[in-house]
Amino acid sequence: MNLSLDTILTNARELVSRLRRDDTTADTAVSQAQYVQERILSMKQYGDDLAELNDISSHRPKTAILYNIQKENRLDIQDKSSKIHEIASVMRHAISIDDTHSASQDERINALLLENRGLKEILAVHETMHRPKPTSTITLESTVAKSPILQTTTTTIIAQENSPPSSSSSSSSSSANVTPDLTTIISSTQQDLPS
Repeated sequence: MNLSLDTILTNARELVSRLRRDDTTADTAVSQAQYVQERILSMKQYGDDLAELNDISSHRPKTAILYNIQKENRLDIQDKSSKIHEIASVMRHAISIDDTHSASQDERINALLLENRGLKEILAVHETMHRPKPTSTITLESTVAKSPILQTTTTTIIAQENSPPSSSSSSSSSSANVTPDLTTIISSTQQDLPS
């Protein structure tokens, strides 16, 4: 009896597993059938819609359809054109603002460069004055060559030194005239220097 009960249980297990497989297969078949049915319904609806559109278009003249399409295209083009014009005007305004800002920056840079050159000239004169006495004339000449103010003063000094002395009192008075001028220039440049 044991043998027959074991056989019955084994057969029952096999039947249960077959039923489960068959149930899974049946579920898959049902879901596929539902999908196919939905597709058939949507295709039928599409066919009905297409037939209705064909009926409408056959009653309506093709020229009217083309006219409406052209009208929609014109409106679309006008809309896009107005947007392009708006963008172009905004860009023109931005460019003009940028140009104005750039020009003011260029003016400021040029002013600062000019001021920097002047300060360098003043510094060169100041450094020349505070060097020990045995300075070379080449350094002084190169400093003088860079500064238009110093060129005028140096030319005056050289002209006065090279002029023939008319009398000894005249010579001392001309050197006295030169010294206060040079002292005035040097003291004014020292005042302009930042401390």
